[in-house]
Amino acid sequence: MIINSKLIKNKRLKQCLFFLFFLIIILRPGIYIYQNKESFFSAGFMQNYEQLKKLYYSSQYVKKKDPGIIPDQALESFAAGAFLKGMNPILIVHDQPPLGRYIIALSIAVFDNASTVEFFLILISVLGLFLVAHSVLKNLFLAIIPVGIFINEPMFFDKFTYIPLLEPIQLSFIIFAIYFFTKGNYEKKYIPWFVLACTMLGFVISTRFFILGLVLLFTWVFYLLIILKDIRRFFTLLFLAPLSLVVLVASYTKTIQDGYSIREIFGIQKYIFFYHKSKFILPFSFWDLLLFNRWHTWWGNRAISSDSQWILLWPISMTLTFISIITSLFSKVQLSEAEKIIILWILGYSLMLSAGYTSTRYFLPLIPFLYIISISFVIKIIRVFYNQKNR
Repeated sequence: MIINSKLIKNKRLKQCLFFLFFLIIILRPGIYIYQNKESFFSAGFMQNYEQLKKLYYSSQYVKKKDPGIIPDQALESFAAGAFLKGMNPILIVHDQPPLGRYIIALSIAVFDNASTVEFFLILISVLGLFLVAHSVLKNLFLAIIPVGIFINEPMFFDKFTYIPLLEPIQLSFIIFAIYFFTKGNYEKKYIPWFVLACTMLGFVISTRFFILGLVLLFTWVFYLLIILKDIRRFFTLLFLAPLSLVVLVASYTKTIQDGYSIREIFGIQKYIFFYHKSKFILPFSFWDLLLFNRWHTWWGNRAISSDSQWILLWPISMTLTFISIITSLFSKVQLSEAEKIIILWILGYSLMLSAGYTSTRYFLPLIPFLYIISISFVIKIIRVFYNQKNR
């Protein structure tokens, strides 16, 4: 009875400490959200829709001569409002698939605010990151550290400032796609997890340019074939992968209703590819920005600038991640299966960003995973030194 009483007390103490740690971590973002709550929750979007419509039709997306310049969040807001009114997605500049804008349209329909649903999706992304971190670190206290760092950095606050945008929406799908795939490789009954992973993959390619989804799928295939060498799971994944295309086609339901065929829907993806192909300039400038805060701009005289969102932890975490990879190759540090999957994603996404110009707005699917791997590596090194010291 005494032992049980001590165990209960220790458990309650850990729970109290974890809750206190959690409150400290969310204090700053919580205050920021409270101070800006009007932009997330105040109604009145439809009152401003006509003004957004005028801005769009006089903007760089429509006018060739002397256009007005509107920011991306204004474009996404107008497009979502137009979708809500029944407009075919391809009648508005369709540089991305329509699902993300339909999600914003849902926010308008339910809350009369274009940002409310995205606000909740960002919070869901934080939960997903915690689940991914816990699958690697296997400890509640340790898992909350990379999440706490991420939600207290400038890039995270920026996503609450300039919304609605498609990148934060897509982030939640990327995180849970990785999480479900990872779970599928830990569980004996992996098929349901692969179904969820491929469905999330569909949400990824239906929100923004499909190439990112291909990178994600390639990392999974590489892991199953080259690292895990599990042919059964590989063919299961290939069988289920078309679920992602079902989600993509479903996002164009209005376009199909207006007479377009499924073949033409895939033709639209070809147009999107060629639209983004023009961005394949300034290769490897991604590394200059990530490591040294040298942002290679792609307009005017292509001056090299800096980004206020950049923090020193970015190059540090990338360096620690690469050291972790190198030491694992020489069997100095062991990587868990979850870490291998995340590292493959980091490498694949970094190679994709290396193909053309970039900015910190595209770093969302990268930075939090770097934090998870680098913190895991630091913990392993500490344990090695501790064990050597106590021999």
